[in-house]
Amino acid sequence: MFETEQKLRKARAGLILDQPFFGALALRLELKADPSAGTAWTDGKSLGYDPTWIKGLTLDQVKGLWAHEILHCACAHHVRRGQRDAARWNLATDQAINHILVNQGFTLPNDPQLDPQYRDKAAEEIYTLMGDQKPEPDQGGGGADPGGNGAVRDGKGDQGQTLGPQDQDQEAQNWKVALTQAAQQAKACGNLPADLARLVAEIVHPKLNPYELLRQFVETSARNDYSWTPPNRRYLQQGFYLPSLRSEELPEIVMAVDTSGSVDQDQLDQFAAEVSGILEAYETTITVIYCDSDMQGTPEVFTREDLPLTLAAAGGGGTDFRPPFKWIQDQGLEPACLIYLTDMDCRRYPVDPGFPVLWAKIGDWPTAAPPFGEVIEIDD
Repeated sequence: MFETEQKLRKARAGLILDQPFFGALALRLELKADPSAGTAWTDGKSLGYDPTWIKGLTLDQVKGLWAHEILHCACAHHVRRGQRDAARWNLATDQAINHILVNQGFTLPNDPQLDPQYRDKAAEEIYTLMGDQKPEPDQGGGGADPGGNGAVRDGKGDQGQTLGPQDQDQEAQNWKVALTQAAQQAKACGNLPADLARLVAEIVHPKLNPYELLRQFVETSARNDYSWTPPNRRYLQQGFYLPSLRSEELPEIVMAVDTSGSVDQDQLDQFAAEVSGILEAYETTITVIYCDSDMQGTPEVFTREDLPLTLAAAGGGGTDFRPPFKWIQDQGLEPACLIYLTDMDCRRYPVDPGFPVLWAKIGDWPTAAPPFGEVIEIDD
């Protein structure tokens, strides 16, 4: 075991000398022998490894292992999985980083099996594009590490506890700070390749596309905090008006689709795919309402097991935003949020419903700001 730890330390020292960006970040991970691992893993704090597996690797492959696990941490993959399948998440995150590592000349322990369609894409998007892809039974580290180059595990607290949303955000921020410092050190040494500099810029100062903003909106709606609407019913009966605890699990999402003829099927398909990728992370119910000047058909109800969503436009009349909100009120629903896909060519708004609303605006029709809710512009 001492021999394999020395090999890991030697590889890390080589990174410090030859790849200072990776070397500086490698010092953040504590070595932890784990004979049950099969390959290796990181949770943002440790680099766990199977000594037998490390013994069979060349020094260059161990350097590649270090770099692979470091990028998992730098990209905060250990705090971004949510409720996604762990094995498929590992495959998706591997595709997100291995293109970069191979381009940097690293030798990985196992064939990275790069798929060009996933180049320059975020792990969440890759996960969705993979569909129901499952790891091959004889791949690398089996279900725990399907890529065979080192797995990423969910981050844990100092006492081994599951991290809540605020702790996950803090962990991601800590790695952003470390990433910035490592990039500065490497740049001072004249050894920060352009694609790594670009990766750092994208992580530290991300350019958010509309679907990333949509993801943030949904994640904010799922935050585990206290809310006065609705009040805590347990204490309300005793005469005390106290806030209720909002669960990390989304109670329900409602999605309204404008079918007045302004949203075509290609736009619906793209939007459905993006929303499905986001909602796969949550245990929730999704109710889809179609509406032009009035509701069209019966609302469809989906669970995570029904994903990906399939949306089909129906209707074609004028536009009135009020019917979906009235239906929600009539049903006595208290949704976590409502997402309304529309060109916003309408002036008939309801009163503020008291729950988060996101207007996903398609097209460039000039419109005034809605009286409530947030707006994101969706490219058509």
